[in-house]
Amino acid sequence: MTAKSKTDCDEKTRETISEKTLKDILSEQLERVGSGGLFVWSLFFLCVTPNILNGFHVASYTLLGHLPDDQWCAVADLQSTNWTVEQQRNISQKNLTPAGCTIWNYDYAKLSTLSYEDALNYTSNNAALSLTAEIRCTSHGVYAYSDAETTFVAEWDLVCDRAIQRTSAQVSLSLGKLFGSFSFGVLADKFGRKASFTLGAAFFIVASLLCTFSPWYELFLAGRFGLGAASSGLFYPAFTMIVENICLRHRSWMSIAFSASYPIGMILLAVAAYLVPQWRYLQLTLTVPALLLILNCCLMNESPRWLITKKRYDQAYKILFKQKCHYEVKKESIEAITDKEAEALPKPELSLWTKLKEGPLKQFNELFGTWKVRRLIFTSYFMFCVTSLSYYVTALNAANLSVSRYLYVAITGMVDLPSYLVPVIMLRYTGRRPTTVSLFILTGVALLMVLAVPTDQTAWIISFAMLGRFGISATYSIVTLYTAELYPTEIRNSALGTCSTWAHVGSISAPYVVDVLGMIGWYIPTTICGCCVIVAGLLTLTLPETSTHKLPDRIEEVPSESETDSDAEDSTTSNIAKVKEIESNKNI
Repeated sequence: MTAKSKTDCDEKTRETISEKTLKDILSEQLERVGSGGLFVWSLFFLCVTPNILNGFHVASYTLLGHLPDDQWCAVADLQSTNWTVEQQRNISQKNLTPAGCTIWNYDYAKLSTLSYEDALNYTSNNAALSLTAEIRCTSHGVYAYSDAETTFVAEWDLVCDRAIQRTSAQVSLSLGKLFGSFSFGVLADKFGRKASFTLGAAFFIVASLLCTFSPWYELFLAGRFGLGAASSGLFYPAFTMIVENICLRHRSWMSIAFSASYPIGMILLAVAAYLVPQWRYLQLTLTVPALLLILNCCLMNESPRWLITKKRYDQAYKILFKQKCHYEVKKESIEAITDKEAEALPKPELSLWTKLKEGPLKQFNELFGTWKVRRLIFTSYFMFCVTSLSYYVTALNAANLSVSRYLYVAITGMVDLPSYLVPVIMLRYTGRRPTTVSLFILTGVALLMVLAVPTDQTAWIISFAMLGRFGISATYSIVTLYTAELYPTEIRNSALGTCSTWAHVGSISAPYVVDVLGMIGWYIPTTICGCCVIVAGLLTLTLPETSTHKLPDRIEEVPSESETDSDAEDSTTSNIAKVKEIESNKNI
């Protein structure tokens, strides 16, 4: 039999069943393969490994863009003398702060013809009589650094009056994550999880290369923006694939392990930076592993649950059963007649607003169109914003520890890593809602305890701040899982993406909370975060419990808080009735 005749035979022998039956077959098979085996572990590996790269680049700013250990102004005329660097600095910028930004306005061409002792006597006499003005370094020289090759700050002179531009590197990354979480979330719901992940991987590789070889700071910022956007493009589609395709038994710990891959990336970053201190070589070291994303894209399949929701049953069947689908969806005769009648009827002219709601704004209409979903989304926005704000505020406050930057990044990762084990243990014995509320309250209390510590007890202040970081890291992991389970499949990625948008609003706001409000009172940032976190914990009480329900696929299936409580009561009542029935049968 030829290949063509075999294909025709297969087409003829396809069994015709209803769409509901085929959907049930696929859903049952997804539950079966999602409970363990090669499908689960391969999906987990392909989704988790890219998130380590996010830990690389998101935390790399601390090591790539640190302030130079020492900075001074190298005056051009004094370079021709045989004076040491310390002698030149003693002449040009003695008693000036900040060091290296300004110099004294001397005739350096004349001073260069004198001996160092004569020049020092001349400048000392002028200083005593206050005859010398203070001018910018660039008027007579250039900035010089002791460790110029270890930071991009030295390469583009992002110091003194240009110091604010150094912060732009981190802001660009945060803005990129803000843009990426919003856009890639919508793209993943519309075109598929794998398509969004593949696009994010391409962005990640290109942006990494831009950051590595950029000759201009503006192009470097564009690369940082691309890295931020791409990190969201990798994170949210991959996390969504784990949540919606893995069974409940594995979903909890796998989602936590997924988040824990981020601090692993931070620890590896600290090791790499210690071994490769030059910032461009370090950036290249972080770029090379990104090429492995090509392998991830080739091996990764589309999310079967998303395919089922989009009625692409043949593709879902091939992924789940490892063979071509031998079922064909049967069209009901009534539906066929209705379709023909509908085609014969003149189509009414749709208004512009209706076209927008059914077209470009469809995802947003589904997120905010009903009160049940709208209540969930606004609470989720506040939870994500407060969690991100508190996470970055505690990170900035704890940075006052007297440790090297390599050790600091490693410690931050090591503090975050065990914090992800707490939700795993708690979720084994409690539901999503009580775990989230408990972690929020614990974090809020830890941050507010800073107020009770005397200002001279620095060790205790830092300990409570790091305890708050530990708690908020644990909260972050469970909030992401809880939020993913709250929303149906058709809007899940859009919900996660827009929630991430508000998370980045918090991360962008954190430096201003620390720097501006911290000048008024050192305790204000942690106090604000502590109060906000406790409010978020109280708002979480209004959300429904998700651990006792199957993941919804449609908006109509989203349970309300009262429905989940009544379901729990019904389940308890049913169990009590069964026990009584068993006891009565025993008595008989």
